[in-house]
Amino acid sequence: MINIDKNYPLSEEQVQKFEEQIKFNLPTFFLDFYKKTNGAILNSNERYIDLWKLTEMIQLNKEYQTEDEFYPGFFLFASDGGGMAYAIQKETGYIYEIPFIGGIEYSVFICKTFTEFIEEFPLTPIC
Repeated sequence: MINIDKNYPLSEEQVQKFEEQIKFNLPTFFLDFYKKTNGAILNSNERYIDLWKLTEMIQLNKEYQTEDEFYPGFFLFASDGGGMAYAIQKETGYIYEIPFIGGIEYSVFICKTFTEFIEEFPLTPIC
C-alpha cells in the first residue's frame, strides 16, 4: 500500500518566484504537482521518498553544492531519507537516482518523466 502525505499548496506568487530563481525549465507536471502539494512523503512497504518542499529546494541545492561542484546539470528535488538523492537532469527532464556521496558518476537513470516517477512508485528505479 502506498501513502502520499502532501504538504499545503503554494500560491502562484511562490511558484513564480521559484521559477525565476532556478533559471531553467522544469517539466509541466512537476510544477503542477508542486503547486498542489509543495512536496510530499511517498511511503510504502518497499520505498520511502521525501519530495522536498519547493520553498526549500533552492537552498538545499545550494547546500549540496549541486551546480558548482557535485551535480552539474542536475537539480535535486528529493531523497530517500538516507544516502540517495533524486534529481532532474536540466537538459532532458529525465529523473535520476544519485548517491549523496560519490556524485553523478554513480547516477542511475530512473525514468523519463516526473509523471512516471510518481505513478510508478514504489517500483522505481525500474520504470
